[in-house]
Amino acid sequence: MTLEECLGQMSEKYRADPVAAVRSQGFIKLLHAYLAVEMRARLSKQAVKRGVKVIEEATIFGAHKSKDVDVAVVDPANGPLLLIGLRSQMSSVGNNALTYYQDIIGECITLQERFPLTVCGYVYLHPLAPVKEGKESEKIDHGRWARMYEAISGRDGQAYKSIRGVYDHFAYMVVDFNTDPLQLHDELVKAAVPDLDLSVSTFIDRMVSTFKKRNFFLDIFE
Repeated sequence: MTLEECLGQMSEKYRADPVAAVRSQGFIKLLHAYLAVEMRARLSKQAVKRGVKVIEEATIFGAHKSKDVDVAVVDPANGPLLLIGLRSQMSSVGNNALTYYQDIIGECITLQERFPLTVCGYVYLHPLAPVKEGKESEKIDHGRWARMYEAISGRDGQAYKSIRGVYDHFAYMVVDFNTDPLQLHDELVKAAVPDLDLSVSTFIDRMVSTFKKRNFFLDIFE
């Protein structure tokens, strides 16, 4: 499945029943599936042979409680190698996004406390304009959120194992739900954070590249 095909399926799901698609998370699960398929395609033959799996909605033990991680690459003997969380927020961004921001930082901390070597990433989706009936006039400052996600992305350097609350990689999707298929507006994100790649189209490549850099002795990904 390509990203374009994924957005097309998300568009069909949303247009068939917008309320159900949002409430049930039906359309965002298509994005889960896309990322999982992309990650499986990158596994080496050796990794598959040793039983490394890409698991959707995996229950991972964090430092203080278990966490359902949307996409996880897991080695049968050594545990999580890469972890990816996803969230979509379709309305009331001004009221709730700060709470969710705090939540995803907390998720990052608890997973990194237990698995400091694991590559952690997150994908966040906002609509170009609110799609919930009655909320159409709400304004979303995408540039502000892009800068906030930039602030919790880019765990790197020699001391990366001691850094908590910062993801290795982040993707911020601004999606126009009034087009068919859905259209990404990466230019809005790039204008706000020109020095950091937050595109979903490069997200898997960035995650895999970081894993290879840190684990050059392991033949897990092609």
